[in-house]
Amino acid sequence: MIDTDNIHALVNVIRAGQKQAEIAVNLVPSENRLSPLAMLPLDTDYYNRYFFNQTFDPGFWQFRGGQDVAQVEIEAMTSLSQLARAPHVNARPISGMSAMMMAMAGLGGKPGGTVVSVDVASGGHYATADMARRLGFEALTVPAERGRVDEQRLGQVLHEHEPELVYLDLQNSRHELDVRQVADLIGANSPRTLLHVDCSHTMGLVLGGALRNPLDEGADTSGGSTHKSFPGPHKGFLFTRSPQLHERLIEAQMTMLSSHHFAETLALGIAAFEFCHFGHTYAEQVVRNARLLSELLFADGFQVTVDEDGHGTDTHQVWVKIGDAEETDRLSKALYDHRIRVNVQVDLPGVPGPVFRLGVGELTFLGARESAVQALAEEFGNARAGVRRDGRGSRRVREQCGEPFYFTEAW
Repeated sequence: MIDTDNIHALVNVIRAGQKQAEIAVNLVPSENRLSPLAMLPLDTDYYNRYFFNQTFDPGFWQFRGGQDVAQVEIEAMTSLSQLARAPHVNARPISGMSAMMMAMAGLGGKPGGTVVSVDVASGGHYATADMARRLGFEALTVPAERGRVDEQRLGQVLHEHEPELVYLDLQNSRHELDVRQVADLIGANSPRTLLHVDCSHTMGLVLGGALRNPLDEGADTSGGSTHKSFPGPHKGFLFTRSPQLHERLIEAQMTMLSSHHFAETLALGIAAFEFCHFGHTYAEQVVRNARLLSELLFADGFQVTVDEDGHGTDTHQVWVKIGDAEETDRLSKALYDHRIRVNVQVDLPGVPGPVFRLGVGELTFLGARESAVQALAEEFGNARAGVRRDGRGSRRVREQCGEPFYFTEAW
């Protein structure tokens, strides 16, 4: 017999954790937060339903559970298309890696062809090359530094292998990716090669206009996850200006994914609609906040990763070296006790060993501007010094936040 006391205990743990989450400051660059409005579909019957009528054909309702809100999915496509400035979008991927798999399968050609990506040591995604191999491709990698791919190495690879696809996947980077450089190299050395840019980490900055749109810089397709610098659900999407490539992505998707998680897609549609209103100011503020946090922590004696000229970041990421693993964990725990959650990574490009990989996207989405970032930097100092250990550090930061970058009275 099931012990109902155990169920009550589990529910209480979840409720208590939710209360803590509501006041916490999350500085994980691969996470963000849904607005209250975008959260609504996740608590509805649509979470239980399939939705396969991608063309919204009135004569093709094989699954009618989502028929009443089909318009929301239409709005999702319209808003995503507007933000990406691309007429063709595919919101079927259920994650960034799902989008990666579809992009490779749809654009990489026949098994045995070559797919080129950024090596892990330079900030490329850990799974990209292995994903290519599992799909039957030969996987080659090229190094990159400060947002620029090694021109000599990529030129050599393009000339010698004429790959079907270059998959740019720079996830760990403080610098904007130079897509134009790669597009020009492809044009000069292997014009038949397709260029896809995975901008999962910088999606919110790209769609908000703080960073350049890869399609404007010569990419054939782009996409990625929708829950990092973009404040959406855990999903992904792909976009292009080519109807032919759009069809190739659909063809790959049809045999690689069934349910696209309908409620999450509705949430993505609402998040994208809100982003059409708030995205530009949000994205610009994210970059300002990241640069300010870098400057303030550096001034307070933290070992912040910066360029020779003191430049800290072009993106939402700030990297801070604390010490060895024990020292890093100690400060991470001290910040956690202040209700401030940081992300520890190992061996970021140019930074060996454990390091704080901080992201300001979520805090900015909640309304953080300069005064909140100043309060945050002070809490880092408090945690390091072991003072003000009252568990209210996150509250002091959140109290400095202004209006959030989403609708607060829309329902």
